[in-house]
Amino acid sequence: MRSLPPAHRPLADALALGPALLARARMTPAAPWLAASLVEGPAVVLGAAQRAGRVVDLSACAARGAPVFRRSTTGTAAFLGGRGVLWTLALPHVAALAPDATARTLLNRNVRGFLRGFARAGAPAHYFGREWISLQHRPAALLGVDAAEDGAVLLEVLAGHDAPLAIPAELAAPDERAVDRWLGKAPAALSEVLPARCSPEALARAVVEEVALRAGLPLSDGGGAPELEVERFQPVTAPDDPAPPGAGPAVLARVPIGWIEAAALGGAPARAWLGGDVLTAGWLLDALGRGADPASLDTGAAPLEGASLSDLRALALRALSADGVSDVLQTSRAEPLHWMATWKARAARKR
Repeated sequence: MRSLPPAHRPLADALALGPALLARARMTPAAPWLAASLVEGPAVVLGAAQRAGRVVDLSACAARGAPVFRRSTTGTAAFLGGRGVLWTLALPHVAALAPDATARTLLNRNVRGFLRGFARAGAPAHYFGREWISLQHRPAALLGVDAAEDGAVLLEVLAGHDAPLAIPAELAAPDERAVDRWLGKAPAALSEVLPARCSPEALARAVVEEVALRAGLPLSDGGGAPELEVERFQPVTAPDDPAPPGAGPAVLARVPIGWIEAAALGGAPARAWLGGDVLTAGWLLDALGRGADPASLDTGAAPLEGASLSDLRALALRALSADGVSDVLQTSRAEPLHWMATWKARAARKR
């Protein structure tokens, strides 16, 4: 496994490591890449497909001096209130670290080294199938994921040392405040759940070493940081970002992970921008927005957590329908409850 030594990096540079290391992993099929970045806020970090104005109040963030950035991995947003650590793991294929991993079990298999690293640093860690890792039984690290069509995978793990990752209520948009992101638990800062002697630097190193050890791979120095495309990670300033200019009104659907959303785009053939809180591959969202039938897609390399293909396709079609562009689509109440029962069953099996 090739690694970049833990280093202090501006948040924009740390986020730019994601696509840069993914490109390197695709060029060297036998070598996963791993980096740990020591970052600082205040800042909000959005998932790749989250519409900014649905998640945060941009004016409130500006007033607080907390820029809003967008990472290249999908998933939910995090608040970085002070010091934190961002781990960037790029895999040439889904089973590069865990031979039995599939797109469906990608997160479950690949968080195990991170769990061991947190435990080694002094905080028992668990993962129960959500978009976050629990330390000392409290949500403390957020996961993000992306995948290329050729099967290469990018996984990011973000943890706040000085403040929990939950977006403060005064910065959150109403739709974000309506979701219980943490299943009734109080998110924790690393400083609350790790021994006082454990610095962010020590934690960063411990996790890197345990990820490699868990995979049975030696660590080798990857050299200097790859050329960074920092321009792709400038602060977000438009409420509808990342929906393209000219997109129609957003249509929302409540799903287990929070929200998915879609907006009709002009032109022919008809297509939709598709996004939200779901953990999946960007190319899959694009394909469904273009109207692709899920049955025609090779989804074997595409992770998908928090919603189903049918959820996503139905919302894209709803956004394109003449009578659906101004409505909010709600899934049935039974669906989240069914998902909750499944999550509890998974948690019981883990214990």
